[in-house]
Amino acid sequence: MIQRIQTLYLLLASVAIGLLFFFPITELLVDKQFLFFFRYRGLYELKEGAEILSISSIPLAILYSINLLLALFTIFLYKNRTLQMRMCIFNILLLIGSLGLMYYYIWIAFSDLNAVIHYTIFALMPVIAAILTFMAFRGIRKDELLVRSVDRIR
Repeated sequence: MIQRIQTLYLLLASVAIGLLFFFPITELLVDKQFLFFFRYRGLYELKEGAEILSISSIPLAILYSINLLLALFTIFLYKNRTLQMRMCIFNILLLIGSLGLMYYYIWIAFSDLNAVIHYTIFALMPVIAAILTFMAFRGIRKDELLVRSVDRIR
């Protein structure tokens, strides 16, 4: 299981998604001060050293949780490669959807606050996770084609 390269890709994809739970995705600059942070749970305003929730994004938090659990769950489907490939494709679609939803929430916050957005490196984590999941899909497909070719020889 762990010796397969696609398992490492899926593990790295789940780590990339997991990083979103700990670090801010964007910082919104209003009047040349960082006053707002966008995390996976929503937009937080920084007041007196405390973060206060301004705009909630519960659907995004649920979607990222599903992405993380699906990536981890897909690792353990190594005995059923066709289902593993389907789960990879489904996870890629969910990652693209979560990326769109994330930028929608950022756009809503930007238009309401009229702020300057500074993206952190963590804004790219859904893209990186989608690329790693696609690379895992290719590795799983390669294994499946190898098994089918061996079956034809017998």
